[in-house]
Amino acid sequence: MLYKNILLLSLLLVFLSNTFGEELFFPEPKAGVKPRIKYLGQIPPEDYKREPGFFELLVGEENVFKQPDFIGKIYSVLSVRNFVFFTDTSHAVIFSYNLKTGNLRTVDLPIRLQLPMGLAYSKKLDVLFVSDAKLKKVFGFDRKGRLVFAVGRRGEFKKPVGIAVDDRLERVYVVDTFDHRIKVYDFDGNFIRGFGHRGDQDGEFNYPTNIAINRKNSNIYVTDTQLFRVQVFNKDFEHLITIGGNGNIPGRFARPKGIGVDSDGNIYVVDAAFSNIQIFNIEGEVLYYIGGAGTGPAKFLLPAGLYIDDKDRIFVVDSLNKRIQIFKYLKEKR
Repeated sequence: MLYKNILLLSLLLVFLSNTFGEELFFPEPKAGVKPRIKYLGQIPPEDYKREPGFFELLVGEENVFKQPDFIGKIYSVLSVRNFVFFTDTSHAVIFSYNLKTGNLRTVDLPIRLQLPMGLAYSKKLDVLFVSDAKLKKVFGFDRKGRLVFAVGRRGEFKKPVGIAVDDRLERVYVVDTFDHRIKVYDFDGNFIRGFGHRGDQDGEFNYPTNIAINRKNSNIYVTDTQLFRVQVFNKDFEHLITIGGNGNIPGRFARPKGIGVDSDGNIYVVDAAFSNIQIFNIEGEVLYYIGGAGTGPAKFLLPAGLYIDDKDRIFVVDSLNKRIQIFKYLKEKR
């Protein structure tokens, strides 16, 4: 009887291993190497079955979001408490996913978006910000969906893409990609200043796309996409370091996009062409990378946005695979 129970337990463990796979860590654990990143899963889960909404129940199956294509091309991602928000540029909507309940739905807004791109969140204001590259505006909505922030007078933006919020300094940063410039606003929507212009020197840009803020020191990280690099500035907009350059070796980029910073100041950069994430230390030295082209866990097809929340969870847009992959930075105990 004992032998039978042990055999059944062994078969169960084999089944679970085959079903859920082994845990993934990066770098790969081995003698003398501590893993720093753990793979947590994806949104939607692989076995996700979308529940029909009220509109579908009312009128039948005539709904634009039919599986498997109810999610289009995802660009940016954001985590707020138990919710993950991401922009769908194909359907011009923002999705929200409840990590507790597994519910996926579109966010109801009083404005019809046309090309939502960047997302940001202010904990101080409890406001969700979104940039619309076609409307050439940036909006902010409170938790009831009411419009409480709007910038973008005629001619103010050429193509607003990446956005970020600094709650410490009460600033909203907007990457105006076609203007090769970063534009800074206060929480009332007043323009503070802009920095950068087109060029290839320090502090200049060539089609920048994404931006992130260090929560501890307010440093600013900008993906300077067409110059294959990341530029870092302090809160006074002074250039600190440049990371990367054109190339196909670790530490270089082909098409850098999403960017984020963990609680230890490590810098994460998505490369859409290489289908990976490169991780750099605070000095800009490359540590390791995650990914490669593919459809399995920790593999990507045309990755785009990236966001790191205050729990050091790393959310990566895997756009052609129509999913968000989630990782966790394993902070070293001190």
